[in-house]
Amino acid sequence: MEEDKMFEDSYDQEEELEINEDESRKIIWQAKDFSIREFSSMAQDGDLNLQPDYQRKYVASPKIASKLIESILMDVPIPVIYLSEENDCSYSVIDGQQRLTSFIAFIKGKYPNDRTFKLTGLNVLKELNKKQFSDISKELQNKIRKTTLHTIIIKKESNDDVKFDIFERLNTSTIKLNEDEIRNTVYRGKYISLLEELEENETFHQLVRKDNFKTRMIYRGMILRFFALSEKSYFNYSSSMKQFCNKELRDNRNLSDEKIKEYKKKFNHSVDLVKVIFGKNAFRRYIPMSEDKKGSWSLTKINMALYDIQMCGFVHYAKNDVLRNADYIREAMLDLMKNNQSFIDSILLRTSDKNTLQTRFKIWFKKIDDIIGDVHYSSRTFSYDVKKTLFEQNPVCSISGQKILAIDDCEVDHKVPYSKGGKTELSNAQLVLRYFNRAKNNNEDYKLVDDS
Repeated sequence: MEEDKMFEDSYDQEEELEINEDESRKIIWQAKDFSIREFSSMAQDGDLNLQPDYQRKYVASPKIASKLIESILMDVPIPVIYLSEENDCSYSVIDGQQRLTSFIAFIKGKYPNDRTFKLTGLNVLKELNKKQFSDISKELQNKIRKTTLHTIIIKKESNDDVKFDIFERLNTSTIKLNEDEIRNTVYRGKYISLLEELEENETFHQLVRKDNFKTRMIYRGMILRFFALSEKSYFNYSSSMKQFCNKELRDNRNLSDEKIKEYKKKFNHSVDLVKVIFGKNAFRRYIPMSEDKKGSWSLTKINMALYDIQMCGFVHYAKNDVLRNADYIREAMLDLMKNNQSFIDSILLRTSDKNTLQTRFKIWFKKIDDIIGDVHYSSRTFSYDVKKTLFEQNPVCSISGQKILAIDDCEVDHKVPYSKGGKTELSNAQLVLRYFNRAKNNNEDYKLVDDS
């Protein structure tokens, strides 16, 4: 399954990069031809980084690599190479890494994994199959070395935001770079190194459970998103999410050691609490039951709107305050996903819109504050233990008489309303299906099942 189909709100991949009018739109590039000999020398001298952090590893098969060599010998045009000029005037490969690595590896006689590079699978120059660079004629060796490759260099003076956009547009490989892979070359520094370290957090991986997200650096982007929203606050958010995250990275490109320690502590604090409170359902949406269909968790998709609020929600609370209210917080999230239409819309529709994002943050932050900050919350709210006890005793809705198939489809209702003096205790508790409980609230003709 493609990555964008795994997200319910990924990273606004469909949005164009927005640049404020008062920001420079400066993009400086240079067209230049380099011979393969020059590329090889630059790589050997450390002036050309063939494998920058953002690039996928060398994946060309021996057959594909051999056909690239054959193309040069047959004068077949080679696609343009794109380089990024770094602050030290060295170059990093933006697009063309597989091609350049193949050419240089053949001249050296070994692949990056140290295996001997022998030509194979050639259909035209079949006589060269099984030969290394040292085995072919001097004439062919020189032809390979002297072949020039058209190259575009994105100069270091280019504006970072526009540069980011240009990298997206210039990325023409079969598997295109995503925005997180691009960030790793545009904003390289201590912050990127921190994200690289934190993406290895095992608890975070247990929550997200997407190996391909980790491989394609999407974990880094998710962690950056958490820092951007928790540091700059949702009050200061403005779309797009892409540029909001870019600004966080650009403003703090070279974090101090003290700030790195602070960021690590905050990330670990939030990840650990999310794991305890939401477990395998973290960042996943609950799809409520309808009259003819039971509810279910959307476990295969990450909902980034839920990710935002669940990760940021615990930042300013002590661990003990959250843990002692774990059941209430978990049930509150479930209740919002089932019963609060404004909240439901905010995690499904135009989720990166400023008003939408602020709406879901306000709803969730107020709910957490009500739970943790109100000492009387537990006196009017049934605990999960009560719900579990009733479900295990008799999983039947007290309103409709229907069997309750899943515990997350039901709620615990006061038989005698709390507002009329009813106590929040087991003897005054009854299980009701969410669907019928909402219908009862809007229809006075609803009658409770007679269990006498």
